[in-house]
Amino acid sequence: MLKQHHRSRSAAHFQRGAPASGDVAGRVVPFDYAAQFPITGKPGTVQQDVINISPEATFVALGISYGFEQERGRSIGTLNLTSGGPPFLPGALTLGQIPVDVLAEGFRVNPRYLPIVFETLPDEGEGVVPTGFSQNPITPDFLNQTPVFERVQSTVNIEFLFSMVDTATGREFQDQPTHNIASLGSSDGRRPFRMLSRPVHFLPRSTIRIQIVERSDDVRGTLFIVLFGYKLGASSACGEAAQASLASMDVDSMLPAGKVIPFDYVTRFQLQGRENHRVDDEIAINTEGGYYATSVGYGLQVEDGNVQFNVDPTLTTVDLATKVTLSNFPISALTDGFRIRPGFMRLVVNDLGTLNTALPVDLVHSIFETLNRAEDVSFRYSIFDSGTGRELQNEPIQNIAGLGIANGDRPFKKLARPLHLEPRSTLRVSIEERFGRGALFIVLQGYKLLAGSASAERMP
Repeated sequence: MLKQHHRSRSAAHFQRGAPASGDVAGRVVPFDYAAQFPITGKPGTVQQDVINISPEATFVALGISYGFEQERGRSIGTLNLTSGGPPFLPGALTLGQIPVDVLAEGFRVNPRYLPIVFETLPDEGEGVVPTGFSQNPITPDFLNQTPVFERVQSTVNIEFLFSMVDTATGREFQDQPTHNIASLGSSDGRRPFRMLSRPVHFLPRSTIRIQIVERSDDVRGTLFIVLFGYKLGASSACGEAAQASLASMDVDSMLPAGKVIPFDYVTRFQLQGRENHRVDDEIAINTEGGYYATSVGYGLQVEDGNVQFNVDPTLTTVDLATKVTLSNFPISALTDGFRIRPGFMRLVVNDLGTLNTALPVDLVHSIFETLNRAEDVSFRYSIFDSGTGRELQNEPIQNIAGLGIANGDRPFKKLARPLHLEPRSTLRVSIEERFGRGALFIVLQGYKLLAGSASAERMP
């Protein structure tokens, strides 16, 4: 049954009306439930998913967020190549043979066809690592019939209508399907998470059905909608009022002075820019008095955004259309993707809509920029507390849906309740890459209890 959650009057009331706090840590755990929907790019398409609440604990939802994992690769169509022409090496393709609108929006080698363009070596799992340009010729007809190269679509803000139903009670959470921006904010994550006006209890084994209606055209990917809150363990012997008191107690007010220090635990992942590539890192908790995580932040450290390519240093001007080939570019620029800098379009493209054949050589290292930008990183993450064997989400969650926009222009994700990690325990963070390359930092923010703190015995 759907119930409202009421705050307790004080920590002292909690101590009188609920079991001793020594077993509280096993009963109040921050948790996220995610639903995901395939987006087809056809307005009017209806998609739905069901969240199944686990049987071992009541879930209390405090808020809702969402994020869109965009499939940015698009077909180029046909290149500016003569049908039936002679074979040539992949690295000999010139910029003039690539449509200008593709260079303006984004161009890269299709990740599925890296062995066609490059010499490669096997990497972890099923991936490959480019080591140089391939010496195997390809024909113009093959390139025009096979998506070896692709356009990289700019990131978009998705629009959809959604509705939510608690199937255990049959109650809806709105009178009609509502617009995502009106109810949840911008899809790029540049906003605080939407907090529910009152926490909502979902009983064990109950289900939540979420339905969406697509409104954005020519956009494909996966939409994540996340209910965030905390679990109340079913092992609790206390009643509803005591559970509410337990969940809402003010932990910070019970801390003794001088025994607690703010502390961040940092995980670092080297993203390779390979879709579906998985990397893991573990946090080893100190051996003193335990740790309480209160919020999570993240960011991607990337290389310089300029794309530099090799040109003859004796030249004064460069013919971009016929004299600059793919082999002049670093491999990373072709695998990450690059585009003409918006502010340089008038210098790179002439009045006829073709590439400049006499660009001053001093500008060649400034006209292109990489698509590997920190604000565009996309990944799925999951967190596992190996000390207790608990997952902190029902499935891997997309970064914007769970943590907000990647450029930091949002509040840090505050956990619904502090996550208690015992001394000598470990927390494993797993990442599934989707887009972006560089050093990814995920930081747990919180505080640790110093050795000998009496609060270690009484804290939740």
